[in-house]
Amino acid sequence: MKYRCDICGYIYNPETGDDENDIKAGIDFYDLPSDWVCPRCGIDREQFIPVDKLTGSEGEGPMALMILALTNGLWNISGRGSYSVTREIGRVFVNELKKEGVNFKNSKDSLECVKDYFLRNKFAGGVLYDINEEGAELEIKNCRFFGICKQLENQGVLITTCPYTNTAAMALEESTGYRYRIKKEQEGYGHHIELKRVSKI
Repeated sequence: MKYRCDICGYIYNPETGDDENDIKAGIDFYDLPSDWVCPRCGIDREQFIPVDKLTGSEGEGPMALMILALTNGLWNISGRGSYSVTREIGRVFVNELKKEGVNFKNSKDSLECVKDYFLRNKFAGGVLYDINEEGAELEIKNCRFFGICKQLENQGVLITTCPYTNTAAMALEESTGYRYRIKKEQEGYGHHIELKRVSKI
């Protein structure tokens, strides 16, 4: 039986195994080593669900390809290095939160609302943040977009395509009236993010 990661959608198929983690074909999901994790997002196997219990996931692969193609296309059309493309990613999510009644009144509430939204929709396995005088630091664990962002980066799109990074920056912009410089470093299957206040809007 196939099992699907509830965070990133990766499917473990015992007929093919997992080459990335040296798991040979023919090994059942419950016979995997206890320290085995999802090769795409790094979440443990407790977050996997039997495929026969899932519904509506068939289009997820093509949807990911569409996101990849659109982002890459927009990046090339607007000029390589155009921050407007990645800022728009954050703006879309912030506008969605506004529809839910979120009021970005201060930094803490803003980041908490973004965190809740991403965890509720299983976009990440965990989110931590710390607000400081210059901005904020965040840690995203087991990010659902990790694979897509990595592919975009390999195709020459800047590292700031991460939806969570851009949404957090835009949420802080809404609450403080300042733009933020983004610094992001890969940590395992997630990222450590620094948002530093740079200029008044």
